[in-house]
Amino acid sequence: MVTKYTYHKDLVSQPIIEDLQQGNTVVLIEHFPLTDVDLQTFIKRLGVSIKEIRNNNGQDVFDVKVRKQNGFFTSIANSNLAFPLHTDAADFKDIPNCVGLLCVKPAPSQQGKSTFVFLDDILKQISKEEIQELTSKKWNFRGQSRSIVNVINDRYTICYDRITMETFSKLNDAEKKYLSTLDRLFEKNIFETQLKKET
Repeated sequence: MVTKYTYHKDLVSQPIIEDLQQGNTVVLIEHFPLTDVDLQTFIKRLGVSIKEIRNNNGQDVFDVKVRKQNGFFTSIANSNLAFPLHTDAADFKDIPNCVGLLCVKPAPSQQGKSTFVFLDDILKQISKEEIQELTSKKWNFRGQSRSIVNVINDRYTICYDRITMETFSKLNDAEKKYLSTLDRLFEKNIFETQLKKET
């Protein structure tokens, strides 16, 4: 489930790209430098990154500093609570097909684990009729209306972020029950990995 590489400045990108395209592994790169520039440069070698106005200076790397202004805390992608399993940028016009995580501070105890699930494992456990339902029904992801599962170039892709779905649309009881069933299926198939800070 995890393919490991060791970072060096001449690390070849193509094998990593091929591993990611297979869709059945999480790529872990050890000894990665702790700088935004290095991370952004490396991401651009792997594919097209998203420029996002909420990020630090509208760049690729999330700013996770917490600031207090007028009595309110503001932060980006920073919480002391675990995020439910989701696909990042589900409300964007173009959804990323790859997400990079960089550990900049070790977490105490068992916090800081990243949770993953492979879509293929989910699809094997549901019927063709259920897959059809996932590909046909449209859901509101903020300003985007899209299906949870899509077929692109004969491959299934997923878009799921229940927090966004429930925040920006009023779901009825049947829809909430449907999503809860999906959540339980995701939880049954998760695996975890914990990043560590480069010393």
